Amino acid sequence: MEEIILTKDNKAQVLQTALEVLNKGGVIVYPTETSYGLGCDFYNEAAVAKIYKIKNRDKKSPLSVIVPDIIAASALVEFSDKSRRLALGQWPGPLTLVLPYKYCEIQHHCDNYLALRVSSHPIADALVNNFAKPIVATSANISDNPDSYTPEDIKKQFKDSKIKPDLFINVGELPERANSTIVKFAGNKGEILRQGDIKIKL
Repeated sequence: MEEIILTKDNKAQVLQTALEVLNKGGVIVYPTETSYGLGCDFYNEAAVAKIYKIKNRDKKSPLSVIVPDIIAASALVEFSDKSRRLALGQWPGPLTLVLPYKYCEIQHHCDNYLALRVSSHPIADALVNNFAKPIVATSANISDNPDSYTPEDIKKQFKDSKIKPDLFINVGELPERANSTIVKFAGNKGEILRQGDIKIKL
């Protein structure tokens, strides 16, 4: 796993390196507003499969994505009036919305729903805006292990893994925050799947 340390002077180089890895179908560890995440090109089936292998995650458990903004989200999923209001009020930030996915028939993700959010972390935001495609956003850990907030956490998580991420964007220690809140909508009917950093009342 290659490691690149973010400094005040090399942000452009870090982003360029990460984008090159993503474009080649690689997997990156990158910072989000909650913890370090694992990411890849959502449209690259081999890259998505690699994330499942890295995490030892059940393929029946869908992966969420980050998108640049609500306009990009609207191209992928169907918003109801209520879910759109919630997104406009809470994005960017740690709110994941699970909404009807428009392209189940033509793409490998076929859960009929897609979990997505707009990240408030500047590096995650810059990555997804420059990549111009959804980036997978799942916690950078082996399934059932704790989330990763420090470089030491990341190295410990994947030390013994046969398959490792391709690039680790090291921004130092992240604040320990709760996971994103997850709300699923079927029309205007919402269901809180996980109460996280944002407290939602429906």
